[in-house]
Amino acid sequence: MTTKPGRYYSGSSNYSPLVGNTAAFYSNNELEQYDDHARKAYGVPTAAGEHPLNTYSQDRQGDLTYDNLTSLKGPLPQRPRKSGWSRRRKCVVFGGVALLLVIIIAVVAGVVVSLQHKGTSKPFSFTLSNAQVTNDTSFALGGATRNSPTNINDGIGTGTDAYTYYQGVAANFPDASKWVSFTDLWTANQESFKKSCKQNKHGPNNSDKMIQEIYDAIQNRSSASLVDHRFILAIILQESGGCPRAGTTTSSGGVTNPGLMQSHDGHEYNAAHSADSILAMIQDGTQGTANGDGLVQNMNMYGSPYSAARGYNSGYIPTSGNLSEAAGATACYVSDVANRLTGWVWAENKCTGGSG
Repeated sequence: MTTKPGRYYSGSSNYSPLVGNTAAFYSNNELEQYDDHARKAYGVPTAAGEHPLNTYSQDRQGDLTYDNLTSLKGPLPQRPRKSGWSRRRKCVVFGGVALLLVIIIAVVAGVVVSLQHKGTSKPFSFTLSNAQVTNDTSFALGGATRNSPTNINDGIGTGTDAYTYYQGVAANFPDASKWVSFTDLWTANQESFKKSCKQNKHGPNNSDKMIQEIYDAIQNRSSASLVDHRFILAIILQESGGCPRAGTTTSSGGVTNPGLMQSHDGHEYNAAHSADSILAMIQDGTQGTANGDGLVQNMNMYGSPYSAARGYNSGYIPTSGNLSEAAGATACYVSDVANRLTGWVWAENKCTGGSG
């Protein structure tokens, strides 16, 4: 009879192979050791040169079967279990750890996105103004116009890049007929729009999109207010160099002056609402705020654009009528604005009263 490797048979066709927690799951070496032990303990003879697992004799006493093996004293030998975790336990544990890591990453990512959103979603709102210039003198002297702002080729062209120190009363300043066209004033000062923010340490420079938003806002508020778009542009260049991020100053009386036109308690730049905040800043400077006057109110009060500029910068005009007096603000302010309107860009500033 041929014995199957690693399996225990009694040798007789009348006997069944060991099953269950039995010799069927033991190595030949383990069974040999157990068989020898059992035969010695219970007096079962073993033929010389033969092993009871591999031979069978009908008349031999003590052939082992599943029944008489299990009748022996003591339990059958147990196969030692392997140490360590089962595959199922590993899957459960490591799967749980992986799931926990995914949850933690998702929560952290959610917090980061929330903080980023919080930093860029500051609420912003404003109401469009309908304030307009109504003083006929302003239309006669310049600064106000009923012409469409779409006419960007108004004026004398490029003018001259030179600086003349203007001082005294409004009549000493250049007539509006000497102003350059809007398109030439805009084009000549593109370098300022592109670089003034960093140069003045106000943060990142304007993007092309922001520059276009400034252009559109000037045209929009010029049409609504009847203030000449060239006058609005010259004030923007004087106040901030065309940088929406220009720092906010605060007066001793608590008045804040933010943004493009350093308006009276006006709006600041909001990156999450760039176009709207730029429009709001230009509206504040052009048409005024709830707390302070803009160009419209000053032109309605004084008539002359240069007097309006002095009033915008200082809050009033000195009793002498001398627009070169600082009047608590910047002495060269009106002279600088007049020169910008006539083509000054890079030439040396010859004002002796202090520019700003």
